[in-house]
Amino acid sequence: MTKNIKKMTKIQKNLFLLILFCLVLYSIRIYITKSLFFGFLVWNLFLAVIPYFISLIVKKKFQNSSKLKLIVILFIWLLFLPNAPYIITDFIHLHHIKSTLIWLDIFLLFTFSFTGLLLAIISITDIYKIIQQKWNTKSANYFSLSATFLCGFGIYLGRFLRFNSWDVFTTPITVLKKSLLSINDPKTWYITIAFGSFLYLLLLLSKNFTTAK
Repeated sequence: MTKNIKKMTKIQKNLFLLILFCLVLYSIRIYITKSLFFGFLVWNLFLAVIPYFISLIVKKKFQNSSKLKLIVILFIWLLFLPNAPYIITDFIHLHHIKSTLIWLDIFLLFTFSFTGLLLAIISITDIYKIIQQKWNTKSANYFSLSATFLCGFGIYLGRFLRFNSWDVFTTPITVLKKSLLSINDPKTWYITIAFGSFLYLLLLLSKNFTTAK
C-alpha cells in the first residue's frame, strides 16, 4: 500500500487524506454517540469516488482511444458524476437529528459534501482536458457546461425521485418516463438550475485558481 501511495500525484494524495479524514471523523461520531445514523454518508462518498476513478482510467487507458469508444465511456462517467455533488443534499437529514453534538454533525456533513464537490470538480476538469485534446476547446467548454447542469438534474432525480445511477441500466423505461414527466414540475428546474449554476461557478473558480499567477 505504501508503494501505491508513493505513486500517487499530489492531488491524489490530498484527496486520499481528505477521504480518510471524513472516515475518521465519522468513526469519532460513532464512538461518541454509539449511533450509525450517518452510515449513508460513507456509501455516498464511495459513489462520489466512482466518477473520479473513471476519469483517472480515461486519462491513463482511453485518452488515445477512438472518439466513439471515448463517447461511450464518457456517457458512463456522466451517469455516475451526480453522485459526487449529491452529498451536499444530505444536509436535509439535519432536522432528524436530536443529538446534543449538533455542531459535530454539521461539520461531518460539511466535510463529506465538500469532499464530494471537490471530487466532482477535479473529475470534470480532467475530462475537460481530455476533450480539449481530443476535439477542441470550444467542445470542452460546452461539454463541461452541459455536465454541470446534467449533474443538477441528476441530483434532482436522486434526491426527489430516488433513482440511482445504475437504474438507467436496470429500469431504463421507468427512468425515462419519470424524467420526462418531471419536466413539468417547476421544482425540477429550480434544483437543476441551482445546482448546475453552483457547480459551474465552482468549476470556473477552480480554473481561475489554477491559472492565477
